[in-house]
Amino acid sequence: MALAAGMRSSVSQTPSVALSTVDSLKLALKNAKHDTTRCNVLSVLVEAASDQEWPAFNEQLIILSEKNSASSQTPSKKKFYLRHLANALNSKGYFCENQGRVNEALKYYVRSLKIREEVGDKNGIATSLNSIGLIYYNRGQINEALNYYVRSLKIKEEFGDKKGVSNSLSSIASIYEKLGQVKEALDYNARSLKIREKIGDKRGTATSLNNIGVIYRNQGRAKEALDYYGRSLKIWEEIGDQHGIANSFNNIGVIYMKQG
Repeated sequence: MALAAGMRSSVSQTPSVALSTVDSLKLALKNAKHDTTRCNVLSVLVEAASDQEWPAFNEQLIILSEKNSASSQTPSKKKFYLRHLANALNSKGYFCENQGRVNEALKYYVRSLKIREEVGDKNGIATSLNSIGLIYYNRGQINEALNYYVRSLKIKEEFGDKKGVSNSLSSIASIYEKLGQVKEALDYNARSLKIREKIGDKRGTATSLNNIGVIYRNQGRAKEALDYYGRSLKIWEEIGDQHGIANSFNNIGVIYMKQG
């Protein structure tokens, strides 16, 4: 699941609790008297419902918020519905992207971005910019991706989203690495690492250490690579991340194999 505002996020509940919550929300939706309440409930259902159900709730939210945003009599009501519409469009983009319908996803992300800019939703704008940047990155349109990532970074810095800033720095580092600009890639990874260590983001810290190790390995600097891989491995072991542990051992093994 996605972890950003306006996109589906993972719901850390046991199946029975999650089912109970969804059933309660469905009942609340059925009994809702006003469209404002319906939009609020639908937004939560998009987050809480199963992968099979949430897209249908999201479609309802798009229709309802779009209709009301066009007919609202007051600026505050219009803004309320536009925020819901922007989030729902972004979720639709996420859905399309996961299905491989990338061009369609991009259209939804761009529509969401325009609305978020209209209502001044800074956090949402940063999320949309990042989503668009990722599509361009996966398409190999590196310069376009870099442009969107940098714009997203600036906004995250404005409202002090430290974790978001560290993620953007890491994304920008990956672009510079792809462009062969090693100094810039190391610089952005180091900046990301510093923030992640400061805020206690263990998973992010291990990822940054690994990313720096990869750059050193590709530069033939085995000693530095092993140092960063080892530090990354230690954190993966601390938090019990089996995938991270396996990846670290694999990276370390590759270096030793090359050394003979």
